[in-house]
Amino acid sequence: MANTATLLSTLLNSNADINYYTQQQIYWSGKYEANSAKLSKQVKAEEKWESAFDSAIDNTKELNCGGVRVNANNNNKQIADAYAHAKVKQYNEELSLELAELDVEYDTMQQMYETMLESLRAQKEGQKTATQNAAQDTGLLQS
Repeated sequence: MANTATLLSTLLNSNADINYYTQQQIYWSGKYEANSAKLSKQVKAEEKWESAFDSAIDNTKELNCGGVRVNANNNNKQIADAYAHAKVKQYNEELSLELAELDVEYDTMQQMYETMLESLRAQKEGQKTATQNAAQDTGLLQS
């Protein structure tokens, strides 16, 4: 009987751990998805910025955006950089790098909790079987 109580206690602790880790996995999954949306916007903005920069470097006609004028056949990278920033204001290189770092961190946390949950679920099944067998052996459960 004491063995059954101990096994049941262990099973209940495993259930509590599964509930906690599920909440954590959902939390990190939400953070990952929200960050991924922000990162995706920055990646698109970066592509537009690079396109604007390239067009300012390789231009054959005069370009003008936000008060930045680029003359034809310009090879000045500072002017091309200023033109690209004027044309694509939503691109922020520092933010993009920070979001990329957070993307890795959030994905790692999400995967870690998912792995822990898989392990706990397998462990729970073994504990459940052991608890059932112990209860049957003491006559507490009727078949």
